[in-house]
Amino acid sequence: MTDKSARSRSGATVRFARNPAGRPGQRSCTGWYQSIKAGDALPYESLLERDALLLLDFDPDVAQFGVQPETFVWTDAGRQRRYTPDIRLETVGGEVIYRQVKLATRLAADPTLGGRLRAIEAECAARGARHEMWLDTDIRRQPRLSNARRLRATVAVLAAENHHAIHTIITRLPFPSNLGAAAEALGGRPVHVNIVLGLVAVGELAVDLDRPLDDDTVLMRGRNAK
Repeated sequence: MTDKSARSRSGATVRFARNPAGRPGQRSCTGWYQSIKAGDALPYESLLERDALLLLDFDPDVAQFGVQPETFVWTDAGRQRRYTPDIRLETVGGEVIYRQVKLATRLAADPTLGGRLRAIEAECAARGARHEMWLDTDIRRQPRLSNARRLRATVAVLAAENHHAIHTIITRLPFPSNLGAAAEALGGRPVHVNIVLGLVAVGELAVDLDRPLDDDTVLMRGRNAK
């Protein structure tokens, strides 16, 4: 069963099973993350959730994702139980995964999610999906998270640039190439490094985010290569 509610943001109606960013009195850090891949602003209820959404934007294995997608409702020993996954994602291979963003310390203290975990996994399986716990120890792994933050910041640089000229130069590069060579081909100034990283951010180029970003970073053609 799905329990959906609508919230208004910037004149548009966006649907979520629940909207943590709009809950009055919420003690944790809430807000909206502007997702490149989802093409919309998505609510989060903690900085850890915000970091998780950031990583999904740059995960090449994730085709699309959303937050607070639906509320599972079931009856256990005559008592109604509820659970709203933090994230629903679809991989490029078509697999559907529901994820719960969690601190490792909290999961260790309550590994069955209050006795609901088996039922949650069954609800996911009934939807042809599986359930995953996504812990802070993985979400905040470095240098991946810092690299993702850097990529997200470079998107704004692309807005003021001549995309046709950039693409003409980039497409002439032999691939795989590297970050230093691509930036040098564009002019060799610091802004050109950010332009190349901006192309990575929007999926036209690809890098390994688990390695430091420097001149030797290997560049591949991305999923949105033109």
